[in-house]
Amino acid sequence: MHIPGIPLEEMTPEMRRRAEAGAEIAGDMRFMQAIAAAPHMAEFYFDGFYEQVFFGGEVPIVTKELVRLRLSNLHGCAF
Repeated sequence: MHIPGIPLEEMTPEMRRRAEAGAEIAGDMRFMQAIAAAPHMAEFYFDGFYEQVFFGGEVPIVTKELVRLRLSNLHGCAF
């Protein structure tokens, strides 16, 4: 299944900022172009899920970051 990417110029300013930051870090903004097709899901991902999982809870952030780095190395994600 192919999800067409939203062009940068059609994104909201916040999505554009995130996409440009992702491209600067990883050289790729396909995830942001795909998620921009459903802004309500992007909002949930960044402000709900991501914020709660990675910055909330009882597991220390350092531990979460180490796990995240290991997972990204295993599947080749630059983030």
